[in-house]
Amino acid sequence: MYVIFTSGSTGRPKGVVVEHRSVGAYLERARVVYGDAAGSSLVHSSVAFDLTVTALYTPLVSGGSVVLGDLDESAGAGAVGRPSFMKVTPSHLGLLEALPVSASASGTLVTGGEALVGEALAGWRAAHPDVRVVNAYGPTEATVNCTDFRIEPGAVVGSGPVPIGRPFWNTRAYVLDSRLRPVVPGVAGELYVAGVVLARGYHGRPDLTAERFVADPYGPAGARMYRTGDVARWNSEGQLVYVGRVDDRVKVRGFRIELGEIQAVISGYESVSRAAVIVREDQAGDRRLVAYVVGSAAGLREFVSGRLPDYMVPSAFVELEELPLTSNGKLDRRALPVPDYGPESAGRARARRVRRSWPVCSPRPSDSRALRCRSTTTSSASAGTPSSPPGSSAASAPSWVPRWESASSSTPPPSPV
Repeated sequence: MYVIFTSGSTGRPKGVVVEHRSVGAYLERARVVYGDAAGSSLVHSSVAFDLTVTALYTPLVSGGSVVLGDLDESAGAGAVGRPSFMKVTPSHLGLLEALPVSASASGTLVTGGEALVGEALAGWRAAHPDVRVVNAYGPTEATVNCTDFRIEPGAVVGSGPVPIGRPFWNTRAYVLDSRLRPVVPGVAGELYVAGVVLARGYHGRPDLTAERFVADPYGPAGARMYRTGDVARWNSEGQLVYVGRVDDRVKVRGFRIELGEIQAVISGYESVSRAAVIVREDQAGDRRLVAYVVGSAAGLREFVSGRLPDYMVPSAFVELEELPLTSNGKLDRRALPVPDYGPESAGRARARRVRRSWPVCSPRPSDSRALRCRSTTTSSASAGTPSSPPGSSAASAPSWVPRWESASSSTPPPSPV
């Protein structure tokens, strides 16, 4: 087994205890569905990040090779050549677009660790039309990933959230309401996962383990399920769609707001390549929505105002050359600069130095890594339960719920009618 520490909402890291059998089950499936892992893989992330498990161990159990290196101009330029298999976070896509073709996977690219939208993927796919993309989902507590959605070469991907797909053949996934009842397709609920993928719990935290790993009323006797804290829904094709976090359902001035909904709208603006939306409270009691965008914010306020109610329009739009990332390639929210909300300001955002060499706004023009930041401000307050796999003793589910992927095929089965 291994223990990976993840950030806790209280600031106290949680040690997730992942068992050998769970990792073995994950790699057993990965070897079947990720055929390109039998070639070569570029591992660019830390072993302390469970995203690395896929790119590091899948090739090793598939007869492939692994290259350890950085995601930079030298990637794919060695004796092994361009990797056939890679795993990245969606935040890495912009970097891959700027790097030589040899730095990207030639066969299969797996994304995970963050929500993926079609706008963020479009540029990279246009440059690599023959590569299969797999959008994978899964918390650390479910051993790397537990659902995925395959995008074959030539398949059309629309704007907005890319589905996270169906549960693996060794996994169960439920979208439930607050009373643990399945919700109908199209209705958002909290996502729960169950099966061999579940971790043992949190190291030395029996209270937190009991809170998050609860009894599975739809599984066999004694089964557990993990409460992910993620909000999802089933779409009409029987695929899971990630909506956001339960704790992203924030309240600002009395209005309940989904940050993911605002971010999706902003990402649809033609001059924005990436976006992040957060709630800031830079003065006690004054909570404001702030949007950070890579690209131009010119006309963005009007675009958002035409698609969302006034209370969901951010108070400030801050332009960045790049979104700051953590060492694991995820958005570093703490490094996002404080906007200047004053209407007569020159628009310079105060900055905080970002870990590693990821650039973020610097107030010192002499710093060569400084980013240009401009904020556009306003003073106004502005899944159902899937049916069980063959042989399971789980309780029967309604006829409308999607089924598992077939263990005999790497391609998910057709959706039920």
